[in-house]
Amino acid sequence: MMSSQVIDIASVSGQSSEQDERYRLEINICDRIIQRYPYHYQAWNYRSYLLASIGQYEAAAESYRHTLSLKATEHRVWCNYGSVLEKLEALDEAAKCYGHALKQAPFYFKAQYRKSKNLHRRALYGEAIVSYEQAIQLRPDSYKLWYYRGKALLQLDRIDQAIASFNKAVELYDGDSKLWLVLGRTLLQVHNPQEALRALNHSIHLDPDNGSVWSYHAAALKAQGYFEDALTSLDKSVTLEPEKSRFWHLRGLVLLEMNRLTAAEESFTTSLKLQAYNYQAWLAMAWTLQKMGDFSRAIEAYDKSLAIEPDQAFAFYNQARCHARLGQDMWALEHVRRAMSLDPQIYSERAYADPLLQAIVQDMEEDDSGEDLKEIELIALDSH
Repeated sequence: MMSSQVIDIASVSGQSSEQDERYRLEINICDRIIQRYPYHYQAWNYRSYLLASIGQYEAAAESYRHTLSLKATEHRVWCNYGSVLEKLEALDEAAKCYGHALKQAPFYFKAQYRKSKNLHRRALYGEAIVSYEQAIQLRPDSYKLWYYRGKALLQLDRIDQAIASFNKAVELYDGDSKLWLVLGRTLLQVHNPQEALRALNHSIHLDPDNGSVWSYHAAALKAQGYFEDALTSLDKSVTLEPEKSRFWHLRGLVLLEMNRLTAAEESFTTSLKLQAYNYQAWLAMAWTLQKMGDFSRAIEAYDKSLAIEPDQAFAFYNQARCHARLGQDMWALEHVRRAMSLDPQIYSERAYADPLLQAIVQDMEEDDSGEDLKEIELIALDSH
């Protein structure tokens, strides 16, 4: 009877019905042995393993607790119990199990690896990095360790170190599309679109039907000014995953760069139908309508963006310009005031230099100075 197998939780969902049935038969055998020999450690251990293998995690956890009450010195059992607790979202208890396993077998790779992932899941990124590095000492050729270490480094904004970790991972194994995607996305963060494009090409070669990869591929092309190619990549994204609002939004931005305003409006409309509560999408729609000269609809779109995210100086400023275009100077004045109060350094200077708003801003100053003068006059009268 097997007693030291290590659970591969990830493989549970991929089991065949025949294998599942075989495991259930073996559980029945274990139950009969336990009925006859209640303290049979190996039967309890194997029963626990089998229950976990068919996804009965609550029962497996209870069975492992009984197993460990009989014998608590087997590091693999502690590790398996920890894996089951992870599936039950008992992350703190799982961490204790990995600690027990490593106390009994300090160089046990499975426990060190799972401890690292557990720390990562609990957002203890600094500790996770240390743990990944300890696991790397045990198995330096494991590309996944370098990959997950990089992801933890990203969470701490240690981006250059993360890129180095991802590069080490792809050096060890270049056949993981997700790894190339994360490397490409991270290179885009540090404004290195050429290297990002190279990484994303690898990802596409491995997984050409992933809409997300094509969207980042488009971002790398757009950053280099290759708008037609970027649009082709985004067309691929929306064909593969037409329900993704983000892809339609990005496609609209590229069309906007190409000054294809009607097509951009259509793309933003689709994006907003899929996800209306997105202030950036409404902002992009408003800017497109403004460029098309449809100032009334642009104002409405800016309003919708501001209803979601109220403190947008850019939106208020451009609403002011739209109102000015429509001859609505009072509304223009109100909105330019809001923009200047939110970001005086940028929008005060911009408003004074803007031919459309100069006169309105100057009128505002004259009105304000008049109010100040009235206040001064009243103070003077009160003093007599």
